[in-house]
Amino acid sequence: MKKLSKLSLTLALTASLVAAGCSNNGGNESPTESANAPSNAANENEAPIVISTNASTWDIPTNDDNPTQKYLEERYNVKFVNMRGTDENFKVKVASGEIPDIFVHNASEADMSNWARQGVIAEISIDEIKQYMPNYVKHVESINPNPWDVGMIDGKNYGVPRNWLNGSYGFIPTFNGEWLKAIGYNEPPQTIEELEDVLTKFRSNDPDGNGAKDTYGMSGRSKDVRVQLFNSIFAAHGINPYHFKLAEDGTITWGGITDEAKETLKLLRKWYEGGLIDPEFMTDDGALVDQKFLSQKLGYFDHKMYHHNFAGEAAAKESGITQAYGKGLTGPGGTNLVMSNGMSQVPLLFGKQVAEDDAKRVRILTMLEDMVSNEEPYLRTIFGVEGESYDLVDGFVVMKEEFTATPDKAREMGIGGYYNPLVERDTEMWKFHFTQERLDFRDKVNEGLNIVSDVLGPTALESKAKYIANLNTQQDEFYVKAIIGKDDVDQAFEAFKAQWLKSGGQEMIDEATKVYQERQAAKS
Repeated sequence: MKKLSKLSLTLALTASLVAAGCSNNGGNESPTESANAPSNAANENEAPIVISTNASTWDIPTNDDNPTQKYLEERYNVKFVNMRGTDENFKVKVASGEIPDIFVHNASEADMSNWARQGVIAEISIDEIKQYMPNYVKHVESINPNPWDVGMIDGKNYGVPRNWLNGSYGFIPTFNGEWLKAIGYNEPPQTIEELEDVLTKFRSNDPDGNGAKDTYGMSGRSKDVRVQLFNSIFAAHGINPYHFKLAEDGTITWGGITDEAKETLKLLRKWYEGGLIDPEFMTDDGALVDQKFLSQKLGYFDHKMYHHNFAGEAAAKESGITQAYGKGLTGPGGTNLVMSNGMSQVPLLFGKQVAEDDAKRVRILTMLEDMVSNEEPYLRTIFGVEGESYDLVDGFVVMKEEFTATPDKAREMGIGGYYNPLVERDTEMWKFHFTQERLDFRDKVNEGLNIVSDVLGPTALESKAKYIANLNTQQDEFYVKAIIGKDDVDQAFEAFKAQWLKSGGQEMIDEATKVYQERQAAKS
């Protein structure tokens, strides 16, 4: 990557970034503020910097002359080219050479690893990010002790670190409160044994009082999000079967091949054979599980975090249900645990061409810093225009009904996460998203929870990028068979484990162990 070594370029960039601060604050601004206050005042005679973006595949603007794009182009003296890749075709576009300057924010670590080694994304200096995004970096580092680990590949940093703040919380065990009382429980079960008793009575004790045996304890998202299937039961045994886990000898193993996973599958087989698990779990997705819970066919689910439950309380009450929240289940290890995805995410990535264009790179970084740290552009890019698309009520953003009822209106305005990929990544801006009621709910239902999450977090392992898709397919298929089948679970599990290791799993575990031990050594 080129360095900012040419004096003329450095002076030009500094002048363009400092001008507004000096004119607006009477010369009293701090060096950090002035060096990072974007303005086009010194650039009005310069051609705009062209920035191609596909930072989101969800909030794609419908047209190129939308108000948000115009606002940003004027504010930063840039010209956006909207690539408009979707979840289905973005990778195809990249593979064909259509590489944006700013990549989608929902890229996986496997994507990052492949793109880095293929020369598709840009290496970017950590020092440079700290220089041009000081406020954002300060926040990131204050809540995450290892924010730079995720983007480090072969000793090089790729992208701006991102924290998904809700990811630090866990998936909440959630029950039908009325059903619990009907079977004699004044509070949610606290252990695996108590949960088994609750599920048994949800099935057999007519908790809805209709005189029919037509209720089940639980189902699962086998159809759409297999990695969350029965996550509270696995967590109680100390694992997530789709995460890396620290072994007793200091090496890394895969949760899905551990003895804890085998014992969990044996328990789930017992519950399935006993009729405690809805047999339709194999074809259920999140929407169907929600529908069955609200129609009082299921009494328990474990696939939602606090913000999902907060949003779902109104629908539950309309269905005559008071949601009761557990504190995680205590299993063989003696600790109540819930599954967590962890807060670290794949960084915001940039196209390879950004590494060779100093002016563009600095403009992008300063633009991102402003959009995430300055209330005016943050509100403008995410919510639109006050009084037109939203109102501020006691400091909280309330979107106009036409924008919530008709998503196309938001896309016509260009608001959401397409131009601002760091939405909700700084808690200073949470006041616009979350009412105090929601924050109080978050603290209440998460209090006392202990989480189990991936010991590495998102990590760009070359072997994982090569093998994980096939390994997950093997695991998905075996796990369902282990739960519903008739084979001896112990024997079948050992055969699955051997095949999994042979199919690239051992190579992946070895690389994960190497990365983990290198990180530990760097900290000592």
